[in-house]
Amino acid sequence: LSVIHSLPARFTEAHASPDEAPRRAALANWLADEKNPLTWRSIANRVWHYHFGRGICDTPNDFGRMGGSPSHPELLDWLANELRAHGGSLKHLHRLIVTSATYRQSTEHRSDAATIDGDNRLLWRMNRLRLDADSFRDFVIAIADRREISCNVIPFLGSKGRVIDIAR
Repeated sequence: LSVIHSLPARFTEAHASPDEAPRRAALANWLADEKNPLTWRSIANRVWHYHFGRGICDTPNDFGRMGGSPSHPELLDWLANELRAHGGSLKHLHRLIVTSATYRQSTEHRSDAATIDGDNRLLWRMNRLRLDADSFRDFVIAIADRREISCNVIPFLGSKGRVIDIAR
């Protein structure tokens, strides 16, 4: 593979061997190389997908010719460079995304923007996301007016829909 010009193609020697181990090792070394931008872009895209419900590139498993093109390629490159510059710190990348103006936008629908970009590819509003189990648990505890959240309690809905605490 000589798609990335900054990395030498190291598969020629490994490909000649009938044994599978050198080929797998060459691929793993190529993927894990710090100079490989595809790895950093893929990680940044997946973290973005986690927060927004859709990645900058709609096909997180395929950055090649068969995959979709990124809606904001410069943003994806910048996030990948930030991730690499901070030693691969996912905490830094998460903090960068959640403190951005894009993440903190309202989910309010605007007709003028919807006529231009109905699918919200240009990120003119925050998409509504489903609550995960932990957030739902915190929400149920908040409306039950319980101030103390303990780690050893699992919420359980009883037969009448009431929250029952089951100690571990």
